Amino acid sequence: MDAIKIYFDTMGCAKNLADSEYALGGLVSAGFLIVEDPFEADVIVVNTCGFINDAKQESIERILELAALKEGGRCRLLVATGCLTQRYGADLAAEMPEIDLLLGVNDYAELPSLIQHKLWGQTHKKLAVPICERVQLTPPYTAYLKIAEGCDNHCTFCAIPKIRGRLISRPCDELVAEAAEMRRAGVKELVLIAQDTTAYGQDLAGRSLLPDLLRELDKLNFAMLRFLYAYPEGLSDDLLAAVRDCKSCCHYLDIPIQHVSSAVIKRMNRKLNRTEIEALFKKIRTYLPDAAIRTTLMVGFPGETDADFAELLDFVAGADIDWAGVFRYSQEDDTPAATMPDQIEEYVKARRYNQLMAQLADAGAVWRERLVGQKLTVLLEQPSVDFPGFFEARSQYHAPEVDGLIYVDNVHGTLSERHIGSIINVEITEQAAYDLIARPLK
Repeated sequence: MDAIKIYFDTMGCAKNLADSEYALGGLVSAGFLIVEDPFEADVIVVNTCGFINDAKQESIERILELAALKEGGRCRLLVATGCLTQRYGADLAAEMPEIDLLLGVNDYAELPSLIQHKLWGQTHKKLAVPICERVQLTPPYTAYLKIAEGCDNHCTFCAIPKIRGRLISRPCDELVAEAAEMRRAGVKELVLIAQDTTAYGQDLAGRSLLPDLLRELDKLNFAMLRFLYAYPEGLSDDLLAAVRDCKSCCHYLDIPIQHVSSAVIKRMNRKLNRTEIEALFKKIRTYLPDAAIRTTLMVGFPGETDADFAELLDFVAGADIDWAGVFRYSQEDDTPAATMPDQIEEYVKARRYNQLMAQLADAGAVWRERLVGQKLTVLLEQPSVDFPGFFEARSQYHAPEVDGLIYVDNVHGTLSERHIGSIINVEITEQAAYDLIARPLK
């Protein structure tokens, strides 16, 4: 019998992508064949995102789009899994008959057996496939390693603890073994992810084990080792010292602070106020003077006044922020913030979003201008489609997908596709919007 062909579509964040990689590993181990074209698939799986309303809508639209292939393609089974189905499984089952099989965030290991049962009415062959392997969906030189699941922070605007549950950290030796396998496979950049990476190990040892993990992973000699989603209160002296001392650790810190107004911070159930955040940023510079600091900010949280927003703008104007993302508050079901009084009108959120983005663009431009003339080590990724004659690259100061790029001038033809995934030296010659221009060095 021919192998069942599977097409996997992943929505949302890097954590979802990592889930998909493990799910695909289980499917391949069970004899399924992965295809890149949904028209060729017998089974289509959509790993959904349910974080904010826009992401939910995007997931639903993608499900409906792919459901059409049950009539116009060879698809016989449409599967939906992930955060959206975990949270709204009963509603989706009632309202979207296009979906043949609904799974939550903890059911990936059961995919092979469930799919075969759905196709043939019984398990075609005995399958007991643990999720112990993965199919890497990122380029071969960059990989994500999910070090923990769940979150214990309970921010009032966030539904993640309801979707993903409490913090569950993976054992350090298991992570190091998996990372070692990635390194042997040619991965040069390893990115650690979790809902809160700085909480890693709290459930295992009563303290953060992230510094210990970084020191162990540093022995594997990755060219770049970074971690994302670091809650500010978790950036201890020990962790900053580990980043400073580990030769492979990128001097890059992703610190979602959300806001600085004490009143807003309190309603969000966040920990650090403006004074404490400013002190933290100053401490970071004592350990890592050259570090790129990325943050995430939110506008339009219930009760956010003009004065609260003005304080956020004032903070950004004086803060040492290099990269940032801004979200407009989304009223999420079953979260404390959803029922708070003084919900903000959408047009006010939009206006504040635009003002804050403009302020952040100015702050980032100052940092990028400081890089002009510097020599950096970069990871060469691919020829640029938008700028022919240039290659796209990233330095330790640029995380994949979320930050700008370095465009390396190939006017002399010294670079070719065989250099993709290589570590090269460049000199930054100018900045352009959110990006940098560089020339290769011999």
